[in-house]
Amino acid sequence: MSSLRVILALLLLMAMAATAQGVVTLQITVEDTQGSRLSGADLYAGGSYIGTTGSAGTFAYTHSSSSGFNLRVSKSGYETRTVTVSASQTTVTVPLARSTATLTIDVYDENVAPLQNAIVRVVGPGQEKTGETRSDGRVIFTLHPGETYQVYITALNYRDVQRSVQFTEQTEPIAEMMVRSDQFAFRITDAETGQPIGGAEISVDTIPRGVTNPDGTFLYYLRQGNQYDIAVRKPDYQTYTTRQYISGGQQVLTIPLQPAYHTPFVSIFDPDRRAVEGADIFLDGVLIRKTDIYGRASLNRLPSGTYLLEIRKSGFSDYSEEITVAEESIDFVITLSHAPVQVRLMVQDPANTVISDAVIAVDGGRGGMTGADGSLTLSLNPGREYNLTATKEGYHETETRITVPVGTPADPVTITLEPALNLPLLIGGGALILVVVLAGVILVRKRNARSRGKATGRRKGGW
Repeated sequence: MSSLRVILALLLLMAMAATAQGVVTLQITVEDTQGSRLSGADLYAGGSYIGTTGSAGTFAYTHSSSSGFNLRVSKSGYETRTVTVSASQTTVTVPLARSTATLTIDVYDENVAPLQNAIVRVVGPGQEKTGETRSDGRVIFTLHPGETYQVYITALNYRDVQRSVQFTEQTEPIAEMMVRSDQFAFRITDAETGQPIGGAEISVDTIPRGVTNPDGTFLYYLRQGNQYDIAVRKPDYQTYTTRQYISGGQQVLTIPLQPAYHTPFVSIFDPDRRAVEGADIFLDGVLIRKTDIYGRASLNRLPSGTYLLEIRKSGFSDYSEEITVAEESIDFVITLSHAPVQVRLMVQDPANTVISDAVIAVDGGRGGMTGADGSLTLSLNPGREYNLTATKEGYHETETRITVPVGTPADPVTITLEPALNLPLLIGGGALILVVVLAGVILVRKRNARSRGKATGRRKGGW
């Protein structure tokens, strides 16, 4: 029994010793080719991520691998490297070389055409490179990614350009447009709103030079120290003229244009071309005035633009229209339609009994059908005549002409339908009466004949 315990104890000690011998801590150090430690390097053992180097460029990896494995080290801006580590190895140093990528810079002139012979200088940590643009305006540099570089561009008769570039392997080509040192910018704005005005024509010394862009700017070349006659024209704005001295260092001239105002009129007529007095005139929902006895009204002093014109007058249908006020706008002539009038019809027979379900036609078209009270209300335009036709089975069709008045309610209209004779019934009844009459005549004749026969017999027997 004691021997068995000794054997078990020995086996347990051997297992513990074997386990202790299988755990290894590998001290990993990552540095660049100059011997400087690199933090933030990602580490992979056997293809599995195990960690990232700290600020000292080191990482302790504890494992129990019984065989060697591949250690892969990667970091942005450096070439990835893989080394083989034995199972019992406790330290390893992995140097990473800086990776390189190409930075492409395209330089254009003020017309967005490639600018040749521009000098481009790129300055970064431990690097400075200079190149000259080719005929296609391009220059290419091989740089270390992951760094910030300063780019300086110079060209004859152009202003120098400087910009900062955070360079990575995915950085797109950089495009830079150079501005001429003698370039002058016109900036045209609305004097009231301050908004830029596109399409304004710029003339220098009486010669049109071009029009402003949608952002209200126009670029031209003016020598400093000279005077120029400048004119700006734009439809719906007052023409601007000035004699401008271009001083040293002046690059932008801002010109505010005053809107051109217009005073159009509106003239209102009815369908018979009669002036409509007292009509309410609304512009963009605001009542501005009423028409006079001539049916006219001013639309106030308006800048060019589009407005919603609305007209309202009792007895007429409301009118609405978008109008454009411009230099050529003088008068807007509008015809108002009369508002429909409700006309009540009553259909009855000669005994003043109402007739329901009578069909009413208006000018040959269907107007409706009378209700249980024998009435029908029609919506008709005033100021004109209508031909009304009423029909109902058992009655004669009746036609009536009415005139709908303008400006006053229409009087009720009564249509009387005469009952129609039933010809088949009349013929049948007449035939029946005739038969009855004939039968009566025959019966009377027979009676008379019998009476004469009896009288003759008595005479023969008695005489």
